Amino acid sequence: MKKDSYIKTDTVIVGSGVAGLFAALCLPATQDVMVITKEKLDDCDSWLAQGGVCVLKNIDDFDCYFEDTMKAGHYENNPEAVRVMIESSQDVIGTLI
Repeated sequence: MKKDSYIKTDTVIVGSGVAGLFAALCLPATQDVMVITKEKLDDCDSWLAQGGVCVLKNIDDFDCYFEDTMKAGHYENNPEAVRVMIESSQDVIGTLI
C-alpha cells in the first residue's frame, strides 16, 4: 500500500487475536470491517495457544483459572476484568460455536 493511500471502512479493529476476531463477528454483517495487527498473524498470543481456548467448566476451578490468567498477564491484568472474562467464558464459547 502506498504511504499516502487511504482505505474506506466502517469499523477498524486493532488486534487479530481471539478478542479482535470475536469483536468482528459480533458486528452487523452490513459493516465493512477491517482487522489490523502490528505483527504477522502467527505472532499473536491466540495463535501461540494453538487453538486452545480456556473456559470455566466448574466453579471449583475458578481460583486456578484466575491465577493462571493473572500469571500469563504478568500480574498486570485488571483483576475485575479477569473475573468477568472467566465468569462469562461459557457464554462466549457458546456464541463462538
